Amino acid sequence: GGDHSINIPCINAFAEDCEKNGPIHIVQIDAHLDFVDERHGVRYGHGNPMRRAAEKSYVSGLSQLGIRNVSSTAKEGYEDARKMGSDILSVRQIRALGTQAVAERVPAGARYYVTIDIDGFDPSIAPGTGTPSHGGFIYYEVLEILAALTKRGTVVGIDLVEVAPDYDHSGSTSILAAQVLMNLIGRVMHARAEKR
Repeated sequence: GGDHSINIPCINAFAEDCEKNGPIHIVQIDAHLDFVDERHGVRYGHGNPMRRAAEKSYVSGLSQLGIRNVSSTAKEGYEDARKMGSDILSVRQIRALGTQAVAERVPAGARYYVTIDIDGFDPSIAPGTGTPSHGGFIYYEVLEILAALTKRGTVVGIDLVEVAPDYDHSGSTSILAAQVLMNLIGRVMHARAEKR
């Protein structure tokens, strides 16, 4: 929960674990790249988490999925992200490729940290967020990508951020967030059981 800046201490917490178990690859579901280096003196806010993650020696790369809004990051940020190992795909590109082909672009056998910004979903199903962006994912697109990841590698961390219940009096955004997390955690546990 919270805004996307909570991802920064979450990724920091993996430093010691990665020394023992190897690097992590970040899989981001989001409307925004969140790759600003600094804005108005802020380096650790909700516009910076993927930049801060990419700077870590134990982060092997980023798969940034659903990106369709340039308001959070200027052109230079996109260029920097690609130079620092990001694979950036918009929702339209993902629909053209198909969810299985997208999952296959994520490094196989890696340890994944999955970070989901609720604004990655279309506001027609997730209006309860501070930065809605039309043209987003529907539920099953994200679920299929996440399900494929649990079979492709090992999910070692998850966050889901930017849910703002006060902006959605129907409660559907909170229900969607809970359902995504429940299904992802269930698939992670099932994949672990199968690997034993």
